[in-house]
Amino acid sequence: MSLTAHVSPRPTIGIVGRPNVGKSTLFNRLTRSRSALVADVPVLTRDPKVGIGRLGSAGYIVVDTGGIDETAEDALSAQVARQALAVARECDAVILVVDGRSGLNVSDELLAAELRRAGVRAVLAVNKCEGLDANLVTGEFQRLGLADVRAISAAHGEGVVDLIEALTDGWRPASDYGGDPADARTRLAVVGRPNVGKSTLVNRILGEERMITADLPGTTRDSVDTDFSRHGRDYCIVDTAGLRRKSRTHGVAEKFSAVQTLQALDRANVVLLVLDARDGVTEQDLTLLGMILDSGRALVVVINKWDGLDADQRARVKSELDRRLRFARFAEVRFISALHGSGVGDLFGAIDTAAAAASRSHKTHDLTSLLGEAVAAHQPPLVHGRRIKLRYAHMGGANPPTIVIHGNQVESLPGSYKRYLENYFREALELVGTPVQLEFRQGDNPYAGRRNKLTPRQQNKRRRLMRHVKKGR
Repeated sequence: MSLTAHVSPRPTIGIVGRPNVGKSTLFNRLTRSRSALVADVPVLTRDPKVGIGRLGSAGYIVVDTGGIDETAEDALSAQVARQALAVARECDAVILVVDGRSGLNVSDELLAAELRRAGVRAVLAVNKCEGLDANLVTGEFQRLGLADVRAISAAHGEGVVDLIEALTDGWRPASDYGGDPADARTRLAVVGRPNVGKSTLVNRILGEERMITADLPGTTRDSVDTDFSRHGRDYCIVDTAGLRRKSRTHGVAEKFSAVQTLQALDRANVVLLVLDARDGVTEQDLTLLGMILDSGRALVVVINKWDGLDADQRARVKSELDRRLRFARFAEVRFISALHGSGVGDLFGAIDTAAAAASRSHKTHDLTSLLGEAVAAHQPPLVHGRRIKLRYAHMGGANPPTIVIHGNQVESLPGSYKRYLENYFREALELVGTPVQLEFRQGDNPYAGRRNKLTPRQQNKRRRLMRHVKKGR
């Protein structure tokens, strides 16, 4: 076994600015989610929120920070400001958001000066510019001394794509972060809350005390990659720091644990989500599960400390798992004791099955046939009296398996029908342990832009009709 060099992680973009300038709205726009709370209330966001950027072609992670008001005197606002600036200094690039309607503020000037002193690559986003003259609005903010100033509307999406494309120019595309296809190793990421036994599990798998373990949360602070072989197959396992609740995180390093977790998911083929059987499924576990599903990685749910439960407790845990993990039914669940080793060897059957399913390729003919069977069994709904037609399907990528479906009016396809198709493909292709992603592409109208050329007979008929109309007048 040997420690390996880290694969270049996905870069991070921090969003900073005064309270209520639209940072969380921009975060939701960049991640194409509604993860960050948005309301017309200052200092609504206090802790950094992390998500995978999905706007533009580059791969990146977005960090939404709390509002910074350098003139605030209350202790809470000052703490939020210090934390946001500390997070910004750890990012690869920063978007400074200002309010184009309220104009330049002294806090904007102080914050821009802080970013210049820190030497952070920054772009100035003048938000809420919908309906305004962009040149007139941005001119006032040129005095902040940032070279790239752009007018945007985060709420309406105006100018946001141009902003992110300029900021990420030269960065690796998002498709590069699905793992190296030439890497024959199966990369495993072990994630979970603090003190659920992640490092103990890694040590048990490796057969040696490689990771420091203690009955204290937060023992592991950094992600560590380790190579090993088992039954002739090569693996690389990554032990990540436990993701705490925001109220229990202290310092920038712990605030960035979510970023490290996302970067570990980027490099993984299969994720082992470790849960503590004594605690059941907590809200923090569901948050981690949501991050894994967003990443599209294959998944094995590992229930640790199973040996310490009696029959009634085990029945209760299984019932809770069935109820709360309903949206991840594709994942296999394994019950183990990392401390004593029971069940750990059985993990690799689920790991290998999930890795194979995530990387498997399928023929266009087979996928199109399955699409026809799915549509025949359950037709798409009518839209304005017209039937949605799904014509053919083909592979669009692996890890996760991505199926591209072509048809007409696909933008009107309801979410319930998309989920039906996902489940149909997963069951028909026997994809165990991996999610399936569907991409829908609208077919081009072959007659778009073409005029119907009349035949000589049709032209004569048209002339006779026009003469008849003129006589009638």
